[in-house]
Amino acid sequence: MNTIDPNQHYRVDPHARFRVLDGEGIFVLQKAGEVLVVNPVGAFIVEQLGARLTIDEVVTAITERYAIDRARARADADSLIEALLEAGAIEAS
Repeated sequence: MNTIDPNQHYRVDPHARFRVLDGEGIFVLQKAGEVLVVNPVGAFIVEQLGARLTIDEVVTAITERYAIDRARARADADSLIEALLEAGAIEAS
């Protein structure tokens, strides 16, 4: 079930820190005392969210950068965003 609003903005949770190191995204989840690593595409998605893009705008950026179709880009973005929300790494803004 697709629960991600394509017009929603997200940001890194105030209790988390995010950096890109060697192409991978690293979250430090301060409340949970955990580290979460995302691949280079995931890091790109989080950076786009930080630029205040909507999910639809992020999907467009993914298709342009990685030359994949829109449906695949949307499914991948939704899956990552759902996982990051559940982990407490990002929040709706």
